[in-house]
Amino acid sequence: MLDYDDEATVYDRTRGGVPRARAAAGALNGLLPAGGVVLDLAVGTGIVAGELARLGHRVIGLDLSRGMLERAALRLPGRVLRADATALPIASGSVDAVTAVWLLHLLDDPEPVVTEVARVLRPGGLLLTTVDKNAAMRVAAGAPPQARELPSDSCSRLTALGARYGLRLAAATSFLGHGQGQPGHDDPNYPVLGLRRDGPGGIGQ
Repeated sequence: MLDYDDEATVYDRTRGGVPRARAAAGALNGLLPAGGVVLDLAVGTGIVAGELARLGHRVIGLDLSRGMLERAALRLPGRVLRADATALPIASGSVDAVTAVWLLHLLDDPEPVVTEVARVLRPGGLLLTTVDKNAAMRVAAGAPPQARELPSDSCSRLTALGARYGLRLAAATSFLGHGQGQPGHDDPNYPVLGLRRDGPGGIGQ
């Protein structure tokens, strides 16, 4: 696991910078409700969240890394806090959407995060998360699939897990990972999954 306090100093420059952030934010923006509160988990330097704010969303960014949050605070002044995504300091049913870009692939078990997301989303609220990140990178590089158990961010795993907590498959999109392609290969196309929180009647809205 990277030390994200140290990584913060080079993160934007080595991860596709503004072009990739704008591609990610544009994909999310196409699915997010207008005018609602968006909770961005693992906000990092705030480069994607800042683009979402520029598009008119009310974004609150959370991260565990102090180094990352120092940079995110410049893009989201007064709207970042240090918190663990498995124990969100957010009231139940209080946010319209949760975004998680490049988070779940880092975890051994995504269930504690999904549980908390289901708790804080209002009925009808939306979780948007990147999925199958490593698989997307392998496809772009022309590499064969890996024979291994489902990764923590696999689409099928998260769809099944979300359903256990009242989060139903509602949407999907993708964005180009500018600057992330290996030499001689295309940039990867990163999938994004949208899971909607069940309404009061238990049926996704």
